[in-house]
Amino acid sequence: MTAVTVTTVSAGGEAGPTNPVPEDGAMKGVEATPEEQERLATGNNNGSLDCKLPTPQEPVPRSAFHSTRVFMLVFLSGWVLQGMFLTYFVSVTTTVEKLFKVESKTTGTLLAATEIGQICTALFLTYLAGRGHRPRWIACMMLVLAVGIIGCVLPHILYGTQLLDVHLDSNRGGAAPVCLIDGNTTMCDESQVQSTATRSSITAVVIPWLFVCLLVVGVGQTGIATLGIPYVDDNVGSRQSPLYMAITIGIRVIGPALGFLLGALCTRLYVDPRTNPGYDSSDPRWVGAWWLGMVFIAGFIVILSVFMFFFPRQIKKNLMPAPPKKNKQKSEPFFKDFFATIKRQLTNDILMWRTASSVLHLMPVSGVYSFLPKYLEKQFRLPTHDANLVSGLGGILVMGLGIITSGVVILRVVPTARQVAAWTAATAAIYSAGMVVLMFVSCPEENFRLLNTESINSSLSCSSDCQCDGAPYSPVCGQDSFTYLSPCQAGCMGSLQLDNSTWLYYNCTCVDGNARGDKAISTLERYELFNASLGVVGGAGGVAVSGECGGACSQFVAFIAIFAAVMFVHASGEVGAVLLIIRCTDKHDKAMAMGVIQFAIGVFGNVPCPVVFGACVDAACRLRDAACGLLPVCASYDNDRLRHFFLGLSAALMFLAFIMDMLVWSKAGRIDMNPGDAPPEHSPLRPPRTDTQL
Repeated sequence: MTAVTVTTVSAGGEAGPTNPVPEDGAMKGVEATPEEQERLATGNNNGSLDCKLPTPQEPVPRSAFHSTRVFMLVFLSGWVLQGMFLTYFVSVTTTVEKLFKVESKTTGTLLAATEIGQICTALFLTYLAGRGHRPRWIACMMLVLAVGIIGCVLPHILYGTQLLDVHLDSNRGGAAPVCLIDGNTTMCDESQVQSTATRSSITAVVIPWLFVCLLVVGVGQTGIATLGIPYVDDNVGSRQSPLYMAITIGIRVIGPALGFLLGALCTRLYVDPRTNPGYDSSDPRWVGAWWLGMVFIAGFIVILSVFMFFFPRQIKKNLMPAPPKKNKQKSEPFFKDFFATIKRQLTNDILMWRTASSVLHLMPVSGVYSFLPKYLEKQFRLPTHDANLVSGLGGILVMGLGIITSGVVILRVVPTARQVAAWTAATAAIYSAGMVVLMFVSCPEENFRLLNTESINSSLSCSSDCQCDGAPYSPVCGQDSFTYLSPCQAGCMGSLQLDNSTWLYYNCTCVDGNARGDKAISTLERYELFNASLGVVGGAGGVAVSGECGGACSQFVAFIAIFAAVMFVHASGEVGAVLLIIRCTDKHDKAMAMGVIQFAIGVFGNVPCPVVFGACVDAACRLRDAACGLLPVCASYDNDRLRHFFLGLSAALMFLAFIMDMLVWSKAGRIDMNPGDAPPEHSPLRPPRTDTQL
């Protein structure tokens, strides 16, 4: 290319050549001062400099925070930590129930508190922040989230030592009360009664405090989800949006998985990690470090919030026109446009059916995961840490793989809106059918000798003289393979400690001494007592060992395999569901549409969901322990009822979601999944506004 030499005249009148200038007149060698660049950008040149700004091929250097990838890194890290806390709290609910002696309905109410916090802020926050500086709003919400999490740790700091002493008093390591014919059996002493009163007073303060803190957590997590996704969608092209949505939603699933794994790790540690209690997690006295994971999560969230403050209002300004400037003279009420925006959402029929579908899709999944560790503990006799580990790896991570896979498929196949809606409906049908199948996967029911659901003091004729009134629930397994509610009910006259958590009860008048039950006999053999058992037992009665007779069950492998496959299929429809939401609304209403969905999910889904499923779990209780003035907590569950209530409710709700998905499918032909290819004046729906009532 031929260059043109520009000459300049020096002060002395001599002309000299300067650097060549390209013929296209781009003036690449000339740089304007900051003042001149500002005048050029605003169109106010005033003839001071006849040149152009740098072309789009040569952007002005920007910081690392002007990068969509960097924002994705910080945003997704915060979303992962948010998801970690929610499932971490789920993973320690059994510990909280044991420590505070509360029912599943109470812990379900605590889990619903986060959603109540979202409901109170979702619409107003998304309206205000959706038109403001979204990254800064997200950063502020991260700090609010961290404050709420730290508040959940305060009960341990204030009452931890006192509450642990109370728990140990009510779960002493000594032998359970045995049968004394003279009627002087002491089931409860004064210290146990006092401990119960102390626990009740602490619980009355801590449970409301946790509810308030989880409300604050709900307020904080609202901004991360509802503002982050529209911000990402505004800063990437419509062709790349499915992949970014898949990465966003898929990595979000990693958070709940890590939350379960962190819960498994912390519950393996003692509540005071500095001490060794002298017994393991299988002992009833064990209390895991339920508070420890919250400290780590809150600390990292605070660090990420600092980085989030540095991101600009808009990374790629050419993708979305700036919102209209506000007039200095406010002649209209500030929230007038807010109500108009709400009206646009409520009159969008596709968005409303998709909202109903979102609520019904979330309720069964959220409800199942809220109590999945407890379900695995009771149904398959897994310890708490193993139940948390299985919940994280067998379900949550598989969901993440399904979401990412579906995003890649949508990116490559570019399906129509009707195809996306059809697959979302299919995933709901498959989930519902899968839950029905899982209702038949279980372990053998515990074989009680006598179980009266009205009272724990179920009397046998062989132990009617033992005066077992007020005996706490202390199950023992007799050598006849029957489980007895207590050594007193089995008519056992004496006890022998074998290790820190195992006791042998002998001279049991209700136990067949000629039977050879697996658990009792194997315990005697392990401690080399079988050959000398007659010397230990004495008399004609049988023996029993502490704990229920039911052992490990391998059926949970089949359960997890089917459960993981069902969750993978269901998760594969989530990316398409989110794309349908943001594509059926006006461009400036994306954040508001997410807020409407979040509001509806909170009011009709997440708030009642843990309470309903918690009540469902409590309804399967067949025996409550109210000995020594304890709160009447559930001591044993009917596994058949637990399966039918818990999984049956999940299947029924998802079938309703399938019906809603079919309604969305019938109207999805009006949605344009690639609005970037259409003229900018068109709405994301076809035909424009009038048909969709936007």
